Amino acid sequence: MRYQNKLFEGQPVEIVISEGEYQGRYKTKVEELGVRIISIGIPIDQGMIIPLREGTNLDVVFSDELSAYTFSSVIIKRIAAPIPTLILEFPSKITKIQRRQYVRVELVTPIEYQVLQKEGLSKANKGYVVDLSGGGISFKAKDELLLNTIIIIKTIIGGVSIELPAAVVRSIKKEDDNEYNISAEFQEISENIRDKIIQYIFDIQRERRKKGLI
Repeated sequence: MRYQNKLFEGQPVEIVISEGEYQGRYKTKVEELGVRIISIGIPIDQGMIIPLREGTNLDVVFSDELSAYTFSSVIIKRIAAPIPTLILEFPSKITKIQRRQYVRVELVTPIEYQVLQKEGLSKANKGYVVDLSGGGISFKAKDELLLNTIIIIKTIIGGVSIELPAAVVRSIKKEDDNEYNISAEFQEISENIRDKIIQYIFDIQRERRKKGLI
C-alpha cells in the first residue's frame, strides 16, 4: 500500500476526533504494527487520560521531514495493561497532505478573545496560548466555551498583532484546574496570514534546535 512504509513503531502521531464529547486533536505514538491492526497509546492531554470509546471514528496524522500523511480508522478495542493502548483498524488508504498546516509548536503568550453572539461581539476575555499551528490554536481561559462557538482571537505572533475568527473544537476542564483547555480552528484565514504563522512556528523551532531543546 502506498505510504505504508512511512509508519513505524514509536512513530509520533496526532489523532483527530471530529465529533462527540472528546472532539479535538491529541498527541500519542504508534505502539505496535500488525497486518490488520495498529496499536497506539491512549492519549493524555494536560495530564488527563482521554477515555475514547470503542467504535469511535478518528483520523490519524503523522509526518516525516518532507510531508505529512493521514488516514481514517476506528477504535476496535481498548487495552488497559501492561500499556494503555487503543487498537485501530489498519487503514485501506493513507493520503499525503500538506505538512505545513500540521506543524505545531508549544508556547506561552497572552491572548484575548470575543464570542460572536446574535447581538454582536461579547466583551474581551483574556487567556494564554499553549500551542499554535497553521490550522488552529489551543489556549487556556477561565470561561467555558461550547463546541462550534465562533470567537474572534487577538494575539501577537512574530511581533505582529493578528485578529482571526476561529471555531471552538474542544473545551475541557480538569477537576483540579480552574481553567478550561480550549482548542479552536481558524476560519476564513488568508494564505498570507497562515504563511506568517507557519514561518513564526518554523523560526521558534529553529531557535529551540540551536539551544538543544528539541
